[in-house]
Amino acid sequence: MNPTIFLGCLVVLSGCLLGGVDAQSDDEFATEKQRLFQVYGDSTVDEATRYRNVADLVTFFDKYSSRLSLSPNLQQRTQDLLRRYKEEESRAVTVDGIPAQGGFWLPLLKLLIVQLGVELASEGFKRAVAS
Repeated sequence: MNPTIFLGCLVVLSGCLLGGVDAQSDDEFATEKQRLFQVYGDSTVDEATRYRNVADLVTFFDKYSSRLSLSPNLQQRTQDLLRRYKEEESRAVTVDGIPAQGGFWLPLLKLLIVQLGVELASEGFKRAVAS
């Protein structure tokens, strides 16, 4: 095969793959944002469900924080809470992959992250209604 044709096909194939990855990332962002909005924005969702989704919320913020338009104050608060949460998670003692009982800071941080999630969902709802 002619090297020029081969290189041209390789460039086109790479462009298609990279474009597909970006579209997949956009779809994943929209889907996860909607799911978390339903968990933290709906007042009928129980607290246990919100606590079970804290890890997903933390992962979402880690992955997509640059895509979220938050006020500087809320952005700073989010980053501080996530940093503290990760520090406490890394200190958690596990036995056979199961966390030990007890501890004071991690449940408190989870409570604060749940409250932050509710506040962010409320902020998103206000922006959607305003536009």
